[in-house]
Amino acid sequence: MQLIKKQVNAVSRFHELVAIQMDIADNIRLTDTFVDVNFIGAADQAFYKNFVMSCVVVLDKEMKVVDQSFSLCKETMPYIPGLLSFREGPPIIEAFRNLRTKPDVLLIDGCGINHFRSAGLATYVGITLNIPTIGVSKKKLCGDFIEPVEEGEVQKLTYKNETVGFVFKSKQEMRPIFISPGTGVSVESSLKISRDCLIKHKLPEPIRIAHSKVNELKRDISKQCCSPFSVENSIIPLSK
Repeated sequence: MQLIKKQVNAVSRFHELVAIQMDIADNIRLTDTFVDVNFIGAADQAFYKNFVMSCVVVLDKEMKVVDQSFSLCKETMPYIPGLLSFREGPPIIEAFRNLRTKPDVLLIDGCGINHFRSAGLATYVGITLNIPTIGVSKKKLCGDFIEPVEEGEVQKLTYKNETVGFVFKSKQEMRPIFISPGTGVSVESSLKISRDCLIKHKLPEPIRIAHSKVNELKRDISKQCCSPFSVENSIIPLSK
């Protein structure tokens, strides 16, 4: 009986989260809501035991870091395809709110509208913070595309007969990346902004830096102790 109750609760919770995503999708704006991109941000996550940590960095036009913020929170749910935003979104939002310099556009390691319900992690964060966001992911969640072959080649990513992003071969010897608007950015601008942030790596420089910094934090925490902090379902801002 207890197992059945847990299963019913899990199904009920799933439908509740899907309903939230449908509401998020209704508020997406696929037009450019910014004038210039003077500061561009990026967010990436890492996991240690049952904790999620996030790093948000802000870069200027020369791709130099001008601000950064970290946060840590206890996992509130397991990884469920299509519901990643509810697991990783809260620490990103907390880290972002502690920035001194806010970016004009935020890149996020995750999906945007290239999602089953058009509500990927980048969309969730963008709607919550009311900031233009772009999702940059290393794997396809949904959609169809022609595999790009040559470095610099771009192919459309389509889902249900609509263009939801692009598949971009940023480095010759590596798999392509998937670029999609979250909200407040057009499909075309999401590609242009991401390409403009490439220097010599597979990922756009802001995301590469955020990835490096959050994994550095993970290594530091893992060396210090078995459990980062004694926290109960809370979010902790961190300085680094």
